[in-house]
Amino acid sequence: MTHPGESPNLCGQAIHEKWMKPPENDIADRTPIWDALQMLYMDTDVTLDYDRIVDTCRSSKYSVDDIEAILFNEVMPAVRFNFMFPIPEWCGFEVEWLKSRVLKKHRFGKRRPIWGRRYTNSHWKQLRPRIEEDSDWTSRFN
Repeated sequence: MTHPGESPNLCGQAIHEKWMKPPENDIADRTPIWDALQMLYMDTDVTLDYDRIVDTCRSSKYSVDDIEAILFNEVMPAVRFNFMFPIPEWCGFEVEWLKSRVLKKHRFGKRRPIWGRRYTNSHWKQLRPRIEEDSDWTSRFN
């Protein structure tokens, strides 16, 4: 979904974030999304968490484009470091720690970080159609 007058910027990122509140002003609604999406960066078979991620995203107030921005500009910068540890986290970070980390590391309104983008995009290509396949959910944003 695109908003009126929306166009992609030079980095391929939609400029729809201007309609979203910054994460600092939307913590309660974003926390379940952050918690679900963080599982993409755990040392497990993350595809096993796809159903929970899809359900969490569908039950949120966010469009699929908003969720994409949250994934790439908030969750990814906060937890991609997990792949750098010899023994990475595998069951998910504690929610209060995760909130604090996202608020420190997010890139809301900025270009997407490069490191981790290919990995994240590979999962997003699988998740996005599954989130959108519920016609009742997508009709809320059209």
